[in-house]
Amino acid sequence: METTEYSQVVGKALDKLRGPLDIQDAQQLLLAVIFLRCVSDIPAGGASGDRPQWRQLAELGSSLAGDHELTWALKQALDAWTSSYLDGGRPMSESIPDHLVAGPLLREVLGLVDRADRLVELYEECLERFSNNKKGGNYFTPRHLVRLLVEMLAPRQGEQVFDPACGSGGFLVESARYVQEHGGSSAAVGLVGRDINPRARQVAWMNLTARGLEADLGSRPVNSLWADDTPAGAFDVVFVNPPFNLKLARDDLRYDSRWRYGEPPRSNANFAWIQHVVSKLTTRGRAAMLLPDGATFTSGAAAGIRRGLVADDLVSAVVALPAGLFPHTSISASAWIFSREKPAERRGQVLFVDARKQGNLVGRGRRTLSEGAIESIADTYRSWYAESYQDRPGWCRSATVEEIAAQEFNLQAVRYVGAPAEAPAPQSAEQRVAELTRELYGHFADAARLETEIRDILGEL
Repeated sequence: METTEYSQVVGKALDKLRGPLDIQDAQQLLLAVIFLRCVSDIPAGGASGDRPQWRQLAELGSSLAGDHELTWALKQALDAWTSSYLDGGRPMSESIPDHLVAGPLLREVLGLVDRADRLVELYEECLERFSNNKKGGNYFTPRHLVRLLVEMLAPRQGEQVFDPACGSGGFLVESARYVQEHGGSSAAVGLVGRDINPRARQVAWMNLTARGLEADLGSRPVNSLWADDTPAGAFDVVFVNPPFNLKLARDDLRYDSRWRYGEPPRSNANFAWIQHVVSKLTTRGRAAMLLPDGATFTSGAAAGIRRGLVADDLVSAVVALPAGLFPHTSISASAWIFSREKPAERRGQVLFVDARKQGNLVGRGRRTLSEGAIESIADTYRSWYAESYQDRPGWCRSATVEEIAAQEFNLQAVRYVGAPAEAPAPQSAEQRVAELTRELYGHFADAARLETEIRDILGEL
């Protein structure tokens, strides 16, 4: 089955469900049904012996069984899995309303999924489609961004991988895949994730379990920034796509031991997330984060924290990304890479990559990174760690701490990379519209930055 066919199956199933269900409930139900088909051959473990198997559900769906009998069997199967395998998880059946999914609707969805093949790919197509949904899609990081960060950090067998805001578990799944693809055992990678959203945590568990992966998702949903339950200095690799620009509205965090580089402004939690991540790294650890562009240049307390991070040689790279990569926000973002053990020839330096023009337009105001763009960025970073690296005007430059200090620790890539060596080819009308759209998003980002700075100043008075 080709990707377009997976998309058609998902689209058809959602069309069946979206009438009586809102989009998030429809997504959750479809994921749950595909999950049950994915795990149909996995032993039930501690689940009750009468847990309905997929074949029983499919046969019930095509039989003359009563509607309530079919819905009850589906709920029983889902709850048996959550009660046996997801600590502190709420029963999945809670998201399935009895009166809305009974009857022909549920039977049709079961039939569609029963006829599909290569189920992990189908599940992945669901997550990818849901990541493009502006309502409720914010805890599904687009897969092309997940792949970029994992390719840059290159997790290895035996390492401990952590995502403190794991959403659907994309970074954990991709880390295991990367290790296996490069000759290691996915079972030999420690996977740890936390998330405050019960629904996201449940999806993460299903996402991992459907692939035969085990992970520590904690005993309950938790905001790991506010209620940190993982040890400091414990992880070799950390990935995170934290919520952008939220307030740090907790008085009991003012004197937190994680704020080694300064207390983050209460008006914005971005630099609390940064220090939280850095505090989790082992003495040889590395981390990758997605952050709004404003984090590269915001003044006040944030500037002081940036100064400390750069002076301590923790920042390895900052990659400016195209606008429009996230379905739930138009804010432009950058990828920040941290490392506690740079190679000797890179100490006292930061790699800047200007990848703002690498996005492919896939819809109105929406972009994605192609495999070629992902490889170009990842190869540039990998070469920077080796001796083969060379600066390329307009694309990448390795700047010294002294140069960054001269820029008042502003980490905008464009300040260091400069203009391309050759003038670009003439743009088509579509390219010109895309460029003007990027500029407009840039103005939006500037406005957001100014608002943040004003709030910081007012908060310090």
